[in-house]
Amino acid sequence: MDVSCWLNDHGALVDHPDVANPPSKDFYHIFVTPTQFVLRIWKIVPPTRGGGRSDPIEIKDTYEDFKDDDKFHSEIQRIAGNRMLDYLLQLREGHIDFLARLPERALKKILLNLELEDMSHMSRVNKHFRELCNCCEIWRQIYERSSEAPITPELEQLANEKSWKRLFFTNKLQLQVQLRRMRQNPDELPPPGGYAFITHQEEEQQQQEMTY
Repeated sequence: MDVSCWLNDHGALVDHPDVANPPSKDFYHIFVTPTQFVLRIWKIVPPTRGGGRSDPIEIKDTYEDFKDDDKFHSEIQRIAGNRMLDYLLQLREGHIDFLARLPERALKKILLNLELEDMSHMSRVNKHFRELCNCCEIWRQIYERSSEAPITPELEQLANEKSWKRLFFTNKLQLQVQLRRMRQNPDELPPPGGYAFITHQEEEQQQQEMTY
């Protein structure tokens, strides 16, 4: 299978630097190309232990060798956990996460065509999807799609204070009260903590009822 179109600027399918799982403080870099798996580890030794500075460790495997390289596997488990090891083993078998590699603009279009419940599930995939599923750009479009009222400057201000996602789940009557208050008192500062919308408990209940 030709994967050249899915490579990043460094020619990698995986280009993942991070800090190892506690209690280790080692820094590592997992780098996977179409021909090999590479793991680089920088040992971080506390000053109290002494021993000086150590050189980085690099482990390399072909796709065939990586399959049964227990030492390589154990190092990945130690520093990055079982989920990362499972992900790399799946990658070795040709199971590439194509969805996560799409351009952000394409991912946003896909998210906007999902049901809210499906978007909720998507937000749990990883940090990147969590940020995308909660970004203001997407929730503004969801709000516009669900409301017949135009986007006014007052509504923009409320959205800046509370977020479009919060406004989407806000009781419509309460929202109208706050907008009217802003029009009547344009110079009035919002109360500490922002305007009073539904309580957190009520918001959670509404979100559950609306499946997100």
